[in-house]
Amino acid sequence: MAETTLPSEQVLAQLKTREFESGFRSPLQHFRGKLDSITGSMVQRGNMPQPKLEVYYNFSDIEVFKSTEPYQSPVAQVNIMHSTRAKSNMGVLGKSIDKIINASLNENAPQTQGKNQDFLVGKVQEWKATPGHMMWDNDKQAETPRDAFEVVYVEGIGGTPHSGVATPAAGQAAPAPTGITPVQQAISLLTDGDGLTLQQWNNVVFQDSLVKGDTELTLSIVQGTFLPPLEADGTITKDENGVYHKGTKK
Repeated sequence: MAETTLPSEQVLAQLKTREFESGFRSPLQHFRGKLDSITGSMVQRGNMPQPKLEVYYNFSDIEVFKSTEPYQSPVAQVNIMHSTRAKSNMGVLGKSIDKIINASLNENAPQTQGKNQDFLVGKVQEWKATPGHMMWDNDKQAETPRDAFEVVYVEGIGGTPHSGVATPAAGQAAPAPTGITPVQQAISLLTDGDGLTLQQWNNVVFQDSLVKGDTELTLSIVQGTFLPPLEADGTITKDENGVYHKGTKK
């Protein structure tokens, strides 16, 4: 079996969430975990005429909801062969990701306008093996229904978690006092106390009822346009550890 490890950037450059042209080997069927990295190797197995990219999704802090066998490890790796076809394990996975992270984007918009799979790195999420996906079977020379992994929930972004309801993020601030605006609340969540990193804030801000009620604000946070002007005018500052604090407005 030939195998060549590729740099993470080289793997990520070939991934997408939409515009697919038309494996998993894990006992895990439904789990939650933090996606630490996406890596991959060029592999050539069995009757493969040439090497193909196998993508590795590497997780930590695993919480298992369903597995075909006991699974006690706190880490996991899901391996999926790269493909640009919709009727493939990668196509099913990409479409499920797209529905969550690009929910505000028109379905006909090109991939270049949307977030890609690297957006999931560092985020807590749930993956679930779902049945009935029609894919080509070389042995049977026909399409057959198969199980494939889908991302069903991304904490702070969207989807349906195992509980069936959107659960509050750890460390979520208490309800905002009367009179505070959604923008003020978003800034307070970021800078109050010892301050938060961008990832920590993302896990909190989208669960806040006041912030969620302001569609324009939520969209600006998702698109990454909310914080830069606040940094530019000195409303907030970011230290060398990536933690945000209240600043002295210019």
